[in-house]
Amino acid sequence: MAKRNTRELVLQTSLALFNELGEPNVSTNRIADEANISPGNLYYHFRNKQDIVVELFTRFATQLDRIIAVPVSAALRAEDLWFQLHLSFELKGQYRFLFRNPIDISSRVPSLRRAFMGLFRRERKAAEDMISSLEQSGAMCISSREKEILLNNLMLAMTYWIPFAEMYEEHGLQDGNVQIKSIAGALQMIIPYMAEDARAELTNLAIFYLSHPN
Repeated sequence: MAKRNTRELVLQTSLALFNELGEPNVSTNRIADEANISPGNLYYHFRNKQDIVVELFTRFATQLDRIIAVPVSAALRAEDLWFQLHLSFELKGQYRFLFRNPIDISSRVPSLRRAFMGLFRRERKAAEDMISSLEQSGAMCISSREKEILLNNLMLAMTYWIPFAEMYEEHGLQDGNVQIKSIAGALQMIIPYMAEDARAELTNLAIFYLSHPN
């Protein structure tokens, strides 16, 4: 029988419990009990719950950085834009406990505040590079002032769609419907600035995925 990877088991169990119950409502004893290990075994791998949270955030941030790492010179199409948003929103749904209340969790886990701010800056820069690529290809026409407002609105939507979803659609995160609606909402912010052909393509993509959420 293969040896069980206890550290990985603790992380996966913690992620599931944090997502389901909310991180503040989950104790290390509950994690150990759910993972069917002793509290001492858990503490052998992690000093406390904060260490587990930081490790899960690090995993999330590493995966998100891969998703948003699109070269500025890349010739983006409307479909590429949708796909990148889809991957980003899907990943955040998998680590949704981090986004229920970023201010609260970063105040209780001090090392997360700087990590969150760094991640937000990288995500905003990636969105800015994406817009610049679309401008350079002639797919988008937007003024500097409009771009600043659009970037702020996109960051707001990409950061806080999960608490909004959990307030208004009880099971939306489980079946994926809220994720699709949130992506369509982000696209709707971008569509007015797109050239005619790209605008039509993005609109059709949004309509298609809203009609076929699964």
